[in-house]
Amino acid sequence: MNIKNLFLRIINTSLGIIKNQDTKYPEYIKKFETRVSNYFNSKFCLTFSSGTLAARTLLVACGVKKNSKILMSKLSFPSVVTSALQIGANIEFLDFDNNLQIKNISKLKKPNADYLLITHVYGLPQNMDNILNFLENNKNIKLMEDCSHAQGAKFKNKYVGTFGVGSFMSMQGSKALSAGEGGLMLTNDENIFEKSIILSHINRKHNFSNKSLENFSKVGLLGKGRAHPLGIISANLSLNNLDKNNKDMRKKFEIIFNYMKNIENIVVPVILNFNELGGFHYGFPFFCEDENKLSEIKSKLKIIKYDWPCLDEYDEFLIGEKFNNLISDINFTKPLNNYRDERSNLYFIELYWIKKNSIKKISELLKNVN
Repeated sequence: MNIKNLFLRIINTSLGIIKNQDTKYPEYIKKFETRVSNYFNSKFCLTFSSGTLAARTLLVACGVKKNSKILMSKLSFPSVVTSALQIGANIEFLDFDNNLQIKNISKLKKPNADYLLITHVYGLPQNMDNILNFLENNKNIKLMEDCSHAQGAKFKNKYVGTFGVGSFMSMQGSKALSAGEGGLMLTNDENIFEKSIILSHINRKHNFSNKSLENFSKVGLLGKGRAHPLGIISANLSLNNLDKNNKDMRKKFEIIFNYMKNIENIVVPVILNFNELGGFHYGFPFFCEDENKLSEIKSKLKIIKYDWPCLDEYDEFLIGEKFNNLISDINFTKPLNNYRDERSNLYFIELYWIKKNSIKKISELLKNVN
């Protein structure tokens, strides 16, 4: 779909919505879900109004409940953390290394946990060999994946988001696959898919294999979570361009990596296969403790700092019951950016800067950073 056709579709759909003729689940939304399923080699896809609601729905559909224990990386997105806590789950946060991988996961000895929720960050997939080895030794733990920052990334030629019982991703405006605002859930499990419809897709027509679920088809147990029809038109266009855009960004990331890895006092994540990167949210990640070096880089490149809250330091964001007490009165005066790990040294060459500059321009500017 080109820009002209996109514009005409948006106009026609807007008129349809005004006339109450193009709302809820127009056929092109279900066709988009089928396209996404086919793209990621997943049996089922469900669209949502946000990635957060996709995450919360998947958690509940997979059986997360009060006092369930979930292992998560400290780089997990805040609304994913709070979605689990709202359900009443408890969280154990896992450290990460300079390669942005969950640290020493293969050495975790029989953790008392029910779920592992991994985040594929900034276009870089987690090392799934390590994750799968851990799960092989802990067969009671179910894997879920957040692919919001790595849409189209692969590990050994298999799309991230298809390794566990289910996955979710945001389609917020700055994501590689964008609906302006929205979310997706992927799963190969029909029961999880049908439960997700019942939980967040009130009155969606579906021929349930589990007939008992039909009793709740007009309830919306978690509320109403369907995607906006206009957003799916945008998402359909970005899906058309996802492979091309990922290919272009992979080239730029490789150029940046080859320069940055040789700069003194800079640490970059090891990347073994640039052809398997995808999504590229925030930008190119690196670690730096040297303020002088950082100032030099900032004078040549557009740099942003990691600035998401440090939730793992407080019981209120570890224990579901304490979190729900917190949101009852929202009385919390402690600072949430008190990092005691590498997050204090995590920076990015900003994504939009990388996108707008050519490989030639990026190379010229990096040559001047020693």
